[in-house]
Amino acid sequence: MNNFEKFNRIRNSANRRTYSISNESEVSGDNGFKFLHILWLYPDVLNIHGGRGDIMGLMHICNMLDIPVEIERWDTMHSEIPWDWPDMIYMNSGELKCAGDVAAALQAQRAGLDNYISRGKYIIATGSSGAILANKTEKLDGSVVNGLGLLDMNWKERESVWGDDIWFTTESGRDVIGNQIQVADVFLNPGQNPLGKLVYGRGNNGGDDEGARKGNIIFTSCLGPLVTKNPEFIADILKDAAYDAGIRVTADLREDEIEIEKRSAEYIKNFMLGKLKNE
Repeated sequence: MNNFEKFNRIRNSANRRTYSISNESEVSGDNGFKFLHILWLYPDVLNIHGGRGDIMGLMHICNMLDIPVEIERWDTMHSEIPWDWPDMIYMNSGELKCAGDVAAALQAQRAGLDNYISRGKYIIATGSSGAILANKTEKLDGSVVNGLGLLDMNWKERESVWGDDIWFTTESGRDVIGNQIQVADVFLNPGQNPLGKLVYGRGNNGGDDEGARKGNIIFTSCLGPLVTKNPEFIADILKDAAYDAGIRVTADLREDEIEIEKRSAEYIKNFMLGKLKNE
């Protein structure tokens, strides 16, 4: 985006309202403005660690890829989501204590959610919002909060919070960097694939696995914000989602467009490698 005016409108919209923006004026229209639809889910609840920057990043990368996109903010937790509209649902990180309420709200719409998933659409959750996608979370007080069971993993709240940089490599070979603030250990059940393998930081439960992925359902503990620090990783996802939505993508990220991000990534990687040497 040339300026932040449109994003500020959606960011500052009143709670309990839906609000949408598009990049129609900033892409070529070669697709006849068949839009990729992204639902920004419950941002008034899932609103920590600067995650709203991810939404700005999604639109910016769509601009660079010449993908027409509409992003709709959905604050109304107990209203029926128009499940036939989105191609991607994006959940920014929220407090762990909110995960149960969000999961319960989505569970009440389970038929629509399951149909959405059956069509191969994307769900991305970052940070503690990953607990929404888990089977369950065991809290420090011994209580258990049910998730949606979309990823075969269980969470256990930690007595201490872990915070550090993170660097992992996906199955496709993409490096992903950012930071992490872990308030829970994540245990993947047999057969559940991680999103990637750790290079630096702390894995799901102290091991080498980071995040989880099943088809197009993705969880990562990587913050940063994730999108703005990792444009190539996100571009892969956006191009795939656009293709599935019937949008022809012929553009790619130009090196000069992401030069700052790539130089920053190399600096951060070298910083992390230096810390590994000193451990």
